Amino acid sequence: MEGQGYREHLVFGLDIGTRSLVGTVGYKENDRDFKVVAQCVKEHETRAMLDGQIHDIPKVSESIKYIKSTLEKQIGRKLTDVCIAAAGRVLKTITVNVDYEFPSETVIMEEHIHSLEMLGVEKAYDEIREETKEESSDYYCVGYSAVRYYLNNYAMTNLEGHKAGKIGIELLATFLPDEVIDSLYIAVEKAGLSVASLTLEPIAAINIAIPEKFRLLNIALIDVGAGTSDISITKDGSIIAYGMIPYAGDEITENIARNYLVEFNSAEKIKAACLKKRAISYKDIMGISHKVMPEEVLHSVEDIVHRITKGIADKIIELNGGKSVSAVFVVGGGGKIPSFVTSLAKHLGLPKDRVALRGAEVLNDIEILQPGIKKDPLIVTPIGICLNFYNQNNNFITVMVNNERVKLYDNSRLTIADAALHVGFPNEKLFSR
Repeated sequence: MEGQGYREHLVFGLDIGTRSLVGTVGYKENDRDFKVVAQCVKEHETRAMLDGQIHDIPKVSESIKYIKSTLEKQIGRKLTDVCIAAAGRVLKTITVNVDYEFPSETVIMEEHIHSLEMLGVEKAYDEIREETKEESSDYYCVGYSAVRYYLNNYAMTNLEGHKAGKIGIELLATFLPDEVIDSLYIAVEKAGLSVASLTLEPIAAINIAIPEKFRLLNIALIDVGAGTSDISITKDGSIIAYGMIPYAGDEITENIARNYLVEFNSAEKIKAACLKKRAISYKDIMGISHKVMPEEVLHSVEDIVHRITKGIADKIIELNGGKSVSAVFVVGGGGKIPSFVTSLAKHLGLPKDRVALRGAEVLNDIEILQPGIKKDPLIVTPIGICLNFYNQNNNFITVMVNNERVKLYDNSRLTIADAALHVGFPNEKLFSR
């Protein structure tokens, strides 16, 4: 993504959401600061996505093309690669423990840690294949986190530089079915882009919203989108769990549509207008004009907000070992409805001030160079997707085997045999005769 106007290498991140797409272009100036040079938002013209899953690939691809061309005009250069994230729909997580013994005492280098993590990912793959062998779908790893490292059986936060005869890892790997990943790749490729990195939306969000210095605390991060509410939980310095529930902001919009007899897009505008303290004007499907106060709309959606926040609270408690967390950060547009954080606090048994909508507070290291963009909960995940490019550890590569397109998890040690076995080539025929 080289061009004129910016000397720095630019990263293009794309948040392909259920209601809208957010494209962000920026660059990292040092180890911490990220500068956003351009951003573009486009709402889906139809319900091309539901619950974080692409249903209409051509429509989504057209929207990606629009984002791409708009950003290219803003920055004055071509965009060829894009970083994306998958929603946690049908998410499966596996926690594994792996050890590696050296022949003799060895100083641990970065490549040793990477190899150890790859052993963990491979073990998680074996377990997910065994767990899902009755299903027709293959599962792909879309991200992993080191819960804990071990140095000669002692827990350690960072192994690099230490001397040991044995190292180990407790690793949390996340998997999604191939159809979820494939639809994202196809939509992106139809728009003339290549995937530079792939992550999970809650991983992208948590890397900004809950920095490592806060992860000693038992905190939940909720990314409330339109179709899914993605959950991640930290404790004792690590991310300990990911999860999701398949309902979020769209359920509130659908409820407004039914209550006020309007089509979906009009209901979305009514919902957004609830953030302003003035009368909302709209026309129903009969063509009759109405005015309604935000308080009345909020009262009409109390039950659905209660149901969504109850589902999120129950999932948090389940992921956190049967108990509530100490605090909750909420990001994403779906959580901006005024009663959302209050209701969630109630269901988790937390004081109101322990559940908060996060926007500008977690974007201190982000500088937005484009005028007119404010730091808001909506842009936390898109910027997190960009930042994942600098710390990517979950990429796929695409190869052709006998004219068949195959996507493989890149563990840095792939061979032709891996590709052949992936398409079902008999193991015994790999040996020369």
